[in-house]
Amino acid sequence: MEAEISYAIDLPQVVNSMNAQVFSWEHGVVNFTDNEIWFPTETSWKVIPLRSLENVCIDISPAVINDIRKESGYLDELMVNYKKSSLFGSSHIKHSMILAGNPQDLAQIKDHLIEKIGLRVNTSFEGLKEEEIKLLNLLATGTKDINSYLPLISEDRNILQRAFETLKRRDLVDKSARITQQGQYYLEKTKETSDPAIEKPFPFELEPEIETQIASNDLKPKDTIVQFTKKYEYSFTSGSVFLEDLWRYIMVPEIKDIGLKVSNISKPYIHIQTRSGTSIDIECENSQVILALEIIFNEKENIQTRLLACLYLNIKEDYNIANTLYFEPKYLNSQLNELIANRLIEPDKTLSNNGFENIRHNLNFERSVSLEHFKETLQ
Repeated sequence: MEAEISYAIDLPQVVNSMNAQVFSWEHGVVNFTDNEIWFPTETSWKVIPLRSLENVCIDISPAVINDIRKESGYLDELMVNYKKSSLFGSSHIKHSMILAGNPQDLAQIKDHLIEKIGLRVNTSFEGLKEEEIKLLNLLATGTKDINSYLPLISEDRNILQRAFETLKRRDLVDKSARITQQGQYYLEKTKETSDPAIEKPFPFELEPEIETQIASNDLKPKDTIVQFTKKYEYSFTSGSVFLEDLWRYIMVPEIKDIGLKVSNISKPYIHIQTRSGTSIDIECENSQVILALEIIFNEKENIQTRLLACLYLNIKEDYNIANTLYFEPKYLNSQLNELIANRLIEPDKTLSNNGFENIRHNLNFERSVSLEHFKETLQ
């Protein structure tokens, strides 16, 4: 199908607090195929795959709606969130597009998009079966010994396989059985309903995460991903990034100030101010990951402690370590050799017992003082 509409794409995901007049509006005939959206440009087409869409029909504040209608000249609008196609590894940044046009055209576009991307637009996620809910909860724990818990869901392997395929098809888990952000969002939303099947999927707790946990070299899958937001004046981007890809968004020499803060739910997060005036926040479910990252990106920290923190987070490829810490390759090799000589790491870059003690001291003791100070300021 095709429709003549006005549109603004590659927008920061959160636009409700911004003025729509700062957006770059275009007008033309847009094509919607079974797999893509085609936007005309002066010389070619800009294509957004439907598989990158995440949400359709996002709420927009009345103030922004007024600006959209004033700028576009139309009386109806449709906002869609999507993952930008230029990815680093498996990382992504979320963006939005706003379509403005006749109500009949936008209604058809909305129906078309919902039909093509299915339940990803349904934020209530109704219809999951009990075994699918239990499997999703189990995968969210990141437990190493998953096979021993599967009989608690079902003894029938076919049922388990179908449950996994359903979760994968709905983008709640990926093909490696790691829970996605969509899956995390689903669990958060369903917990609000107090459904017993959600609250207690098993008769006992599975490896609960404790805030005072000691350093471990066995991070759960969900701990390898952090959420970040970048803000600069009217620009705003957010996304999920694998730890080894963070250096692509944060360069140490650009950091002017870095520190730990505590959210309103008593979770620590990192706040960074860059020399160009950009602010960056980094969050993770595992507080130890945040404490380690604050060491890594802080140039005032001991060099070898920063390197140990990298290895603790399983950032082990020389290329990623060098870029994360902003080390020259030769300098990195000399520091690694020194850590090996001091018996803080093994030749394969795993932490030795002494290395664990070193990083545990930095994560659990030195930073606890700073965190307590931040918590007091919130009270």
